[in-house]
This record gives sequence, structure tokens and C-alpha cells, in this order.
Amino acid sequence: MKKPAGKAKRERLPAEKRRSMILQAAAEVFAERGYRLSSVNDIIQRAGIARGTFYLYFDSKREVFLQVIQSYFEDIASILWRNHADLERALDEGGDFLAAWRRNIVNVLDYHRRHPHLTSIVYREALGKDEDFSERVDELSRLARRIYREEFRMMAERGLIRRCDLDLVTSTVVGGMVYAIMEHLMQKKRVNVQALADEIFTYHSRALAPGRP
Repeated sequence: MKKPAGKAKRERLPAEKRRSMILQAAAEVFAERGYRLSSVNDIIQRAGIARGTFYLYFDSKREVFLQVIQSYFEDIASILWRNHADLERALDEGGDFLAAWRRNIVNVLDYHRRHPHLTSIVYREALGKDEDFSERVDELSRLARRIYREEFRMMAERGLIRRCDLDLVTSTVVGGMVYAIMEHLMQKKRVNVQALADEIFTYHSRALAPGRP
């Protein structure tokens, strides 16, 4: 005789995997409802966990929100540094620095396309007036400007782009990337990242081409 079917055992996930699952559920909830209209209960329901499980990993809605923002910060910082190393290697080895430059733009755009919830949270929520939230975004912005400025300096010293006001150009480039993400990746459902990267790259490379006034 077959034994009567009992209740299916809930899968016991490793702690780090469970934490990541809660963060993913929180990101979805915050992106859909906004931080202020979301609750811990919304996150619990989306993650399919007990309230006690949530509080094993996070003390509050605010803490899980800050952790979501931090995950975005770490991801983008990692991409920026890898991009920088890729471009620097192309410059040092006499490689195709233009291809590396364009590839770096693609990497940033593609990350935001693949992580719509994180992108929505950062650009719609964390850019607000809350000091804790905006502080992390400001920190990332400073890092991006520092890395981009160094890249333009390296290219200018090699005569690959025209001499220019590095601070002004860096601010313009970073601001343009933010605008492209907000207006194209966030507002449009289907975006050809490669085509968008081509437009941005062409605009920047032509504007900074050697010999231009």
C-alpha cells in the first residue's frame, strides 16, 4: 500500500540564497509600488516567506531598501572598474580603444536593461530627498565621474581625443548616460541597446575627435 501523501516539505535554502531571494522580492515590490507605499508584508508575500524569516535577515523595510540600493551600487561600481581596466589595457597595448570605449557604454546600458527593478528604484526613489538613499547615489556618481575623467585624461594625453575641460566633459557624459537610461531604457519597453550605444558613442567620439575646435 502507498503511504498517504503528506505535506510537501518546504525547501531549505542556504542563508545567502534566502537573503538574495528576499532582496529580489523587495526590489520588485519597491519598483512597482514605490518605497513609501510598500510594506514589509508586501515583501513577505512576494517572497513567499514567514514574517519571522524576514526579520532573521533584515530589521526593517528601510534596511532592506538600503541593501537593495547597495547591491546596485556594488554592481555598477564593479562594471565601471572593469570597463576602466578594459580601456586602459587597449590604450597601453595599442589595441582598438574605440571598440573598448563603445563596449563600455554597452556594458552600462545592458546592466540597466537587465535589471529594470533596480533601475526603477534608483532613478525614481533614491534620487529623492532622503539623505540615506541619495547619499549612496551621490557616492556612485562621484566614482563614475572620477573614473570617466581619468579615461578622458589618458586619451587626451595620447592625442586620441582633443584637449578639453575634463571636468566639464565628464559631467556632460555622465549626465547624458543618466538621461539616456531614464528616457530610453525606463520609458520604452523595447530598446535596442546596441543601437542606443552606437548613437551615444558616435556623439561623444565625434565631439571629442582630435582637431575639432
